[in-house]
Amino acid sequence: AKAKAIAHGGRAIEYAMRESKEGEFINMNLIQNETPDAIFREFLETQKYNTRCKNKFIRIEIGIAPQDEKKLSNEDFQKICSSFSQKFGFKNHQWIACTHRDTDNLHLHMIVNRISIDNKVYNTDFISMRAGKIAEEISREMGLTIAKEVERKEKYRLEVTSFERMLIRSKIELTAKTVLKSHPKSFKEFADEMKKRNVTVTEAKNKKGNTYGLRFSGFGQTFKASQIGKEFGYRTLMASFTEGTKNQQNIQVNNQPTVVENITSGIGSLLDVGSALGALLPDGQSSHNPDEDYQELLKRKRKKKKGYGRQH
Repeated sequence: AKAKAIAHGGRAIEYAMRESKEGEFINMNLIQNETPDAIFREFLETQKYNTRCKNKFIRIEIGIAPQDEKKLSNEDFQKICSSFSQKFGFKNHQWIACTHRDTDNLHLHMIVNRISIDNKVYNTDFISMRAGKIAEEISREMGLTIAKEVERKEKYRLEVTSFERMLIRSKIELTAKTVLKSHPKSFKEFADEMKKRNVTVTEAKNKKGNTYGLRFSGFGQTFKASQIGKEFGYRTLMASFTEGTKNQQNIQVNNQPTVVENITSGIGSLLDVGSALGALLPDGQSSHNPDEDYQELLKRKRKKKKGYGRQH
């Protein structure tokens, strides 16, 4: 159960008694009328002497466990609401109670006048927490399902599921690494081998149809590639499929003459041609000695350097 102090009492009463909620008006206290407008006016009549309080209504919602719904009658619902009133201390407060059946789980609504008939304002500090404790007490008294115990079971179930997911992730990771060691040549070959081992590998695509990642699904769980391992990221995995092709291309390149070798052989051929031309020239017209030309160039550079700097 949960409870809250509210200001919109008229709408709350109308909502609680709305026919579309497929419920029934099951209980009331210090109320003479049975229509929403008339009940609201009765609440206002009691509240007119208190002008300082702003939230003059209390709304309480009481959930009924599905397994308890079939064994409870309207008389039991009346008993539940009366127990809430007694344990909250609503003896001198006007209130109504209705059932709602428009959702999957049946539940109860109580609308309480926070101002009592003797003009006292009900203290709503921690009221929702108190509502939960009262619901637990009534559940124990009537042998009904206790919400806290259900929550503990759900938490345990989540922990078990988490452990199972961890084991499945490890199993898929081991399977993927085993397939990768067999050196598949393409993504299709890798995906086919994984499928044989009950794991489906699919591409995750954006709105433009571009692949941005991979999904590994198997044994009732689905994981992103990054959760399986760094080597299974889309780009990394695709690169591993092309390594064999790249190595083969490198072998072919290595068997061919290198660029340096081609240049060297070309220079050698040119020198041979130069030598042949030099031999054909008459005496005194042969080309200069390269070593002599280089030494002459160095001398000119030294003379220029000596001329730099300030003159003293």
